[in-house]
Amino acid sequence: MVRQCGCGEVEGCLGGAHAGFLQCADQCQNHVAAMGASYPALRQCMVQKEAAIGAVANCQKGRLANSCSRGGGGMVQKRYPETLKLAAFTEVNQILQRSGIQAEAKAFISVGKKFATCVMKCMDRGSAGACFKKLGCGLDLPPDSVLVQSTKQCAISSGFNTAGVRQLCNCVAGSGVRNLAPLCNRIVIS
Repeated sequence: MVRQCGCGEVEGCLGGAHAGFLQCADQCQNHVAAMGASYPALRQCMVQKEAAIGAVANCQKGRLANSCSRGGGGMVQKRYPETLKLAAFTEVNQILQRSGIQAEAKAFISVGKKFATCVMKCMDRGSAGACFKKLGCGLDLPPDSVLVQSTKQCAISSGFNTAGVRQLCNCVAGSGVRNLAPLCNRIVIS
């Protein structure tokens, strides 16, 4: 158990999180370059989705508004980013399975996991991650699977629906990841 973070403390840490994403993606570009992608072109795909990524973050922040303490906080369960990552990758695999492209997407998912893990570790070391570590507190969050579904709903409502994800996928394919192109228009977000 750890002390529950105060809402003011959390606000102070969240400021640097959004800005750190692209910087971390830049540091992790070697993972995606291995697939033949032109990183500047791929980065442009992410920049195009920056507003949508911000909308997902704001949506989830709204849904989790009561996870921090507004008065004197009590104690909350200590959480581990690894279990959340596992729940997120499980959901991605289920989406690919429902879309009928899980086997064909295996190589891309492997690279995607390495890239995502690299970005997450980088952000954890960055200003927001260091800020949270320094606080030594936690949030009163739902179970990881519920958190993933909540984030998914925020993502869908923020433009990462079937059309939005296909558009991003086609953008990534256009950056030089040729073998990805035939899979993009088969993705179904449900």
